[in-house]
Amino acid sequence: MVILLLIILFVCIGLSLPIAFSIGISSLVYLLLADLPIVLVAQRSILGSYTYPFLALPFFVFGGMLMEYGGITKRLMRLATAFVGHLKGGLAVVTVIASTLFGALCGSGVGATAAVGSIMIPAMKEKGYAAEFAAALQGCCGTLASLIPPSLTVVVIGATGGLSIGALFLAGVMPGILVGLGLISISIAISIKGGYGSEKKASSREIFEAFKDSLLALIAPIIILGGLWGGIFTVTESAAVVVVYSFIIAVFVYKEVSFKQLPEITLQTIKTSVSVLLIVGVAALFGWIVTAERIPQMLTEFFLSISSNKWVFMILINLLLLILGTFMESTALAIILIPVLLPVVYQYGIDPIHFCTVFLLNLCIGANTPPLGVTLMTGARIADVSFTKASKAVLPFIVSMIAVLVITIFVPQFSTILPSLVLSGK
Repeated sequence: MVILLLIILFVCIGLSLPIAFSIGISSLVYLLLADLPIVLVAQRSILGSYTYPFLALPFFVFGGMLMEYGGITKRLMRLATAFVGHLKGGLAVVTVIASTLFGALCGSGVGATAAVGSIMIPAMKEKGYAAEFAAALQGCCGTLASLIPPSLTVVVIGATGGLSIGALFLAGVMPGILVGLGLISISIAISIKGGYGSEKKASSREIFEAFKDSLLALIAPIIILGGLWGGIFTVTESAAVVVVYSFIIAVFVYKEVSFKQLPEITLQTIKTSVSVLLIVGVAALFGWIVTAERIPQMLTEFFLSISSNKWVFMILINLLLLILGTFMESTALAIILIPVLLPVVYQYGIDPIHFCTVFLLNLCIGANTPPLGVTLMTGARIADVSFTKASKAVLPFIVSMIAVLVITIFVPQFSTILPSLVLSGK
């Protein structure tokens, strides 16, 4: 039954069915063959999505939408350009920095790619940067939103695995910064080789004006994350604070969002949130089946039969994740695998926060790896360049991200030191 369940799942994915339907169909076939009541589909799906931390998802999405429409993106770009735009390959560096800053506000990899890329990719093309380079860089930069808190993917991983979302937020900071530095280094090297120019150096007054104009946007993550880690509010409450703060800034301060636009923003929020929560619901049913079939125990026995060394396990799992990430969507991969793999992780004595950070890095790499590569595909569409060309251009950036992955795997403190320092007194 287990093998049949997995075969049906991967056949559905191979037929390009939406991941929620793929999981749902395979689970439904299992229930029918096992002669279990079909009402379990509704019961388990509702129970799976009826989790307090998952309420943070629509709030974070809504807050990100308000920031995008509210002109925060262009203000962050202006600030980054003022500081580093004059460097060789300056616009590429601006793209990385702006994506990091915006990612700390919106929490969505695809959202950050679309928001920042819609401004930066045309600007880079106009200044002579190759379209495929711009698309590849922006695709990789977009995934910084999954590493730099608050991240929607981290919320899903934490809620699914029953782990501290605050600790997971902190764990992604140092790997996220290192990924950003790697992207900057590769960008500058390619820009020098390609002869991509630099912008006029900003004056002290221009830097000050850019900083002043974007100050409220920069304060947002400090308020949100400071309150979260200071124990003032929970992740879900912090997401609600994001919405309130973004609404005030976008509507009353920057005045770039009108009340007439709110229904459109709300509708986009609902579409995005529902698609994620649908996957969460059906994946909960799938997870119940996995538990009933003792798949975690079987996996534990399988890996222990290969080796009792945790580093061998980590290498094998990461190779598997790199392969799965090429054709499976990040949220679905996290929801399906985290409950299955965590019991094995505990058996090997691996810190679950460390493992989930490594897992998250794999998802970021997968988001830029063909044939799926959702953020890379988004960048390619904005740049109006073929996905094939963008896939070739992304290789140097993927190599740098894999290097960060290797460091994070074999130096656990790289991801665990901040959670232990900040949260040790709680």
